[in-house]
Amino acid sequence: MSAPVVAIIGRPNVGKSTLFNRILGERRAVTHDRPGITRDRNAVRAEWTGRPFILVDTGGFLPASSEGRDADVRRQAEAAIGLADAVIFLVDAHTGVTDLDQAIATQIRRTHDRALLVVNKVDVPGDTIVHEFHRLGLGDPIAVAAEGGLGIGDLLDEVLKRLPPETERESPAPRVAIIGRPNVGKSSLVNALLGEERVLVEAKPGTTMDAIDARWKTPVGEFILVDTAGIRRQAMFEDQAEFYATMRALQALERADVAVLVVDSELGFEKQEARLAHHALDAGCSLLVLYNKWDLRENREQGWKDVQEDRGRRFPTLADLPAHPISATEKLHLHKLPEYIGERVAQSLREISTRELNDWLTLAQKRKQVPSNSVGKSPKIYYLTQTGKRPPTFTLFVNAPSRLTDNYRRYLWGQFAEHFGFRGTPLRFKVRKSE
Repeated sequence: MSAPVVAIIGRPNVGKSTLFNRILGERRAVTHDRPGITRDRNAVRAEWTGRPFILVDTGGFLPASSEGRDADVRRQAEAAIGLADAVIFLVDAHTGVTDLDQAIATQIRRTHDRALLVVNKVDVPGDTIVHEFHRLGLGDPIAVAAEGGLGIGDLLDEVLKRLPPETERESPAPRVAIIGRPNVGKSSLVNALLGEERVLVEAKPGTTMDAIDARWKTPVGEFILVDTAGIRRQAMFEDQAEFYATMRALQALERADVAVLVVDSELGFEKQEARLAHHALDAGCSLLVLYNKWDLRENREQGWKDVQEDRGRRFPTLADLPAHPISATEKLHLHKLPEYIGERVAQSLREISTRELNDWLTLAQKRKQVPSNSVGKSPKIYYLTQTGKRPPTFTLFVNAPSRLTDNYRRYLWGQFAEHFGFRGTPLRFKVRKSE
């Protein structure tokens, strides 16, 4: 089942981007006191109590706008409402109910039955001003303070209640999502691998607007190839069709075991490719990078060294991604892809015994002792064990998790990935309290 979509909507300057950032736990959107700062939708994977979903931030919603940039934002917000499994309608406790709030509420009542009315900027728990918003006709309002974090957990609990139930994967065959910016040759690659014209290929960017599944039988096993729409940087969304296509591509990543990031070798690995790589890793996909159109390079041997060094210099955290040169049109190196993809699948399913993990943990602590906190107390690490696959998940049991510094956690995880040879595979690490 695809990851559900949760959209945040509301009139300008009610704190949508602040709430978006608070839910993510990091600053992904620009926030500013001036109305109208958030001009483009932002869609990112989020998670609450182990349930993943795609969180969508929208610009200020003006239902009556019919032209210009405000009309574009309105159409995008309407598209988000149409696609969303749950809608967070955000209003402002300081200003009370406005005519614009009423207009948005009327539209939501007509089009969506899984909407949550959320009153932001509630500084004091139990503030009676929240009751004023009952007249919007969307049920009991939920009070939050996005800036300070008040009520966010309760809000997310209610969001999960409105999402469709989780289901098991529908196919035992590993799913391989083909991702990349528009016009890098994703559909040409899928057609070349399948040996048939399964996907429409045109020179015009954005031809593929839906995620297309196809079974691919290879000498190393069967895979499900998922060709996705080219994802532009979010400021380039032009219409509802492109928004839907991008959401489907992000959902395809949530269902995939492996993501194949196709890069135009003439353009190189840019910020957009880095964004897509992080989307895939956040979704738990093992990642493989393919530099397409390699037949157009003159000095291929030196050129390959150059592109690898360029990616490592510009994006150090993505330097060790497994990468290979190909040409979809000339079928250059395509015969090697089943093996490469099979290796990525094996990485996501890899299991490491508790004994191996704790032998490594002992050595890692000998190299660098666990630091103490400001009062001279250091946490005691008991053991490490694997608690999941797809992606590999590991849990560290500690007597006082709050004393384990972020720097030491980063040290452990970096040493871990290097020692066990994980490349291009997202690793999930958890720290739990143990007596």
